[in-house]
Amino acid sequence: MPDPLSASERDDVHASLSQKPEVAWAEVGRELGRHPTTIAREVDPNGGRDSYRPSSAQRRCDQKRCRSRPVRLDESDPRRQRVLDELTAGRSPEAIWADLAAEGVEDAPCVETIYAAVYDGRLGLKPADVLRTRRRRRRGRQARCANKRPALPNIDARPTSVNDRSEAGHWEADQIIGAHNRSSMLWLTERVTRYGIGISMPDGYSAVAVLAGLVEACEQIPAHLLKSITFDQGSEWAQWELLCGTYEIDAWFCDPHSPWQRGQIENQNRAWRWWFPRGTDLASVTQTEINQATAIINGQRRRNLDYQSPASLYAALTVR
Repeated sequence: MPDPLSASERDDVHASLSQKPEVAWAEVGRELGRHPTTIAREVDPNGGRDSYRPSSAQRRCDQKRCRSRPVRLDESDPRRQRVLDELTAGRSPEAIWADLAAEGVEDAPCVETIYAAVYDGRLGLKPADVLRTRRRRRRGRQARCANKRPALPNIDARPTSVNDRSEAGHWEADQIIGAHNRSSMLWLTERVTRYGIGISMPDGYSAVAVLAGLVEACEQIPAHLLKSITFDQGSEWAQWELLCGTYEIDAWFCDPHSPWQRGQIENQNRAWRWWFPRGTDLASVTQTEINQATAIINGQRRRNLDYQSPASLYAALTVR
């Protein structure tokens, strides 16, 4: 959830509506650095375009956010003046908190409390005057966390032997989703032989469930034919490092919004969808049924394999 609009932002929204009642939410959002949906959800429940008033919207927001515990650093808080003095002297909220904690001050305000008190005007200070960032408004939570995600091994670094299919043992992974997004199937396909493995996942596609499905699939693959797996950027693959560490394999990830970069399994999805159409409750499909469909798909001769079947090519590679 994005942070609620501040009082000054509500005044800006009202000003925009007063000047141009039909103004697009995207235009208001650009001016405030907010998503258009955030502006719409602010205005619509508070009288709409014709009757929006920032004061009543602020009261409604305050009532919804009312907490039983007292607000920190208000005028009755004995630590308020010290925090004010130190912020004015140029010290950071983290340094202030560290001093209070080192001195053993009881119930000392945390760093987040000090930042919140500055940005919501509780201390009567302008954020641009006392904070290092000079930022007038807080960034949304998603923006603050955007840079914390570690870089994923990009598909561009995938070795030539994987891209040109000169070496077997490199797989692509994907899922097909069942009715109402409540169930799924996990599929892996080997790049050289086009051999596929399907795993039933009736409990959905959380990262933990997907890891269990990947382990089940990897256990079916001989060690010499398990060298890497290529994923898209879905959050369901979040446990990939644990998988790779367990089986000592590499992982590669497509660019954001580019699942077509592992096109083999994207094309193969059409074959699986013939057996398990969209809207199917995949939780009711047994592993036996998946194995039967997979056996037929793997057993068909294909033109791109010089009219050999994935099953026969894969079987030849499993013999050492």
